[in-house]
Amino acid sequence: MADDNFAELLASEQKRLRRVIRSVVLCNATTADILQRANLIAWKKRHEFGEGTNFRGWINAIIRYEILAHRRDRARKKEIMLSRETENLLFVSDDGFEGDLETEALALRDCLEVLREQDRALLKERYSGEKTLRTYAEETGRSEAGLRVTLHRLRQALKKCVKFRMSKEHDS
Repeated sequence: MADDNFAELLASEQKRLRRVIRSVVLCNATTADILQRANLIAWKKRHEFGEGTNFRGWINAIIRYEILAHRRDRARKKEIMLSRETENLLFVSDDGFEGDLETEALALRDCLEVLREQDRALLKERYSGEKTLRTYAEETGRSEAGLRVTLHRLRQALKKCVKFRMSKEHDS
């Protein structure tokens, strides 16, 4: 594939890729960093992509591995990100993605929007904040155990909501 054609394919996916990454990492600056690294890797590996094959699946795999690398790096620094359960709403196998990832990411975003403000704040603090759950509990006057239960229930509700929205999408 000619470099110009590859660049055009890659450019056509940027908006979608940004939304997908943002739905997982919840931070604009981190989203930009991950997208930039993924674009560089894709460009370096452009000769490995077979013209006429599934470009979206190929670039999604690169994005997934970059998100996982970011997660690993943050874990080493004892930083907090989305739980594996939440990521698994989007990522389903090491071979790539199942279904339309953009639709799943948008469904997750929609489901987050219908949560109560305090629940969104808890999720945001837990998965993108700098504080530990204990510190957040102390600041809000809630027990750490109670917050863990609330987080578990929120993750379950989000999973159910995404599945419901995805089934509605497939019925349409």
